[in-house]
Amino acid sequence: MLRTLSRLKTFLRRLFNQEIVKEPQIPIPYSISKNQLDSLLVECEQSLRILEKTVHDGFKPPPGAYAFFNHIAHALSRVSDLKKILDRLFLEVHSLVVLHAQQQKSLPKDWPCGVPFPESVQEIYKKHDQVNGLAQLDSESLYIFGQILLDQWSLLAIAVGNIPLKKVHPFVELVNYLEANPDNLLKPIWDEYSNQMFWLHFQVRFYRNRFIVHANRPWQRGTTRSVWGEEYNLHTPTPPGWLDDSQLDSDIKALLPLAPARIRDAQDDYWEKTHAGRLIEVLFQDIGNIDKKSDREKIAELFGKKGGSTPTFQIVAKNLLEFVHGSTSLLNTIAKNNLANVDLGMPNKTGHAMWMESDK
Repeated sequence: MLRTLSRLKTFLRRLFNQEIVKEPQIPIPYSISKNQLDSLLVECEQSLRILEKTVHDGFKPPPGAYAFFNHIAHALSRVSDLKKILDRLFLEVHSLVVLHAQQQKSLPKDWPCGVPFPESVQEIYKKHDQVNGLAQLDSESLYIFGQILLDQWSLLAIAVGNIPLKKVHPFVELVNYLEANPDNLLKPIWDEYSNQMFWLHFQVRFYRNRFIVHANRPWQRGTTRSVWGEEYNLHTPTPPGWLDDSQLDSDIKALLPLAPARIRDAQDDYWEKTHAGRLIEVLFQDIGNIDKKSDREKIAELFGKKGGSTPTFQIVAKNLLEFVHGSTSLLNTIAKNNLANVDLGMPNKTGHAMWMESDK
């Protein structure tokens, strides 16, 4: 006990003596560590390259601009982009913890109201705002590039399953198709990952479209985070009074039967049960476990009106990368066992044909 207390005191002493540096050394206890996500990024890359090798070695096609192999290359590029984004986010969250400690340490005691803080204090607040702005930008980028990766993965799955889709919005088209037609070559993926696909559809694609890319109402764009921990979220509520708040809250509370049991069975005054804003956040974060499509769409509709907080960037990244890695491994097995069914996306002319024409 004394040893633990001593370590805690040492940690706090170092924390409050920490200078504002580009690479803070504070050991924040991440529930999902950077090492975990780095390993998943490597596994995503490996599974994509294995799929590429399986299909290429199976067909041994002449050189050419085959759509399948280009989609592999694009997916690999997006995995690399996500690594850059996540590297920055972890560093930014560390920096915010350091800067918060500096703020608390530098605030003058008994400072008179209406008098600006000293320049040294203002400089720390400015730096904090700058870093938080970068973290918010990278969090939004995680949604944008995460959806691009999902679309690229979907183009590979559509090719392996040889599924007749328009491929305008590949991921949502594939999710809708598999939900309506689960008995096809991609059934192993749907059986294993349907809940994750629902979750990613709403948590990544829907959130990106409604709150980041097509922000067609006066959203209050912001962030929330824990002071000393890893939790960093986007927070985008609808401003009070923009909609009929009482009716909206009533519609949300009507969805209580869909909430997790810990909320349904809680006392009537339990805060997650009584606060519509928190209830719709919980429902939206649990949306992958909702069985009926109409219920999922109703939850998304109301969250799209009310707004709220996202899961932490670590949770979003973990769920996304675990899905891409695991489903691509299954995709490789399906491709290996059904090679003739894979649609390579043949070019109009192969490199060999163009070479022969140039000799004429």
